[in-house]
Amino acid sequence: MSEQKTEIASDTYKTANAKLALEKAQLTTQNTALATENEALKQQLGQANSIIENDLKADLILKIQAASEYTEADLLSMTPSQLQTIEQTLSKGKTFETPNVHKTIRAGSASADSHLTVGSLYGKSREEILKMGGDF
Repeated sequence: MSEQKTEIASDTYKTANAKLALEKAQLTTQNTALATENEALKQQLGQANSIIENDLKADLILKIQAASEYTEADLLSMTPSQLQTIEQTLSKGKTFETPNVHKTIRAGSASADSHLTVGSLYGKSREEILKMGGDF
């Protein structure tokens, strides 16, 4: 009887080993597929970062060239962070052109110069300002 128990136990181990070997093969195949997909995604990410970096560099190079005497060859060899530093430095200078979106308000005689938006109110009383169309 002990010989029969040994055979049954041996068959049980063989079945369990076969199941584990099959599971190992499946997991190895899945691991290989995921590793391949991971490498492909890394390459796509690298390409996307390269495109973004090139666009950023191109924009910064155009801005810097418009406001300075840098040549394109000098700027192409720089990193985006170096270009951003140059652009920030130039933007603090007086020659860097930024669009003026606000109109200035200046005091003066509105009738004498039509470009002025506020007449001179210096020394005017409340009544005089009301006569001019002012409001309190």
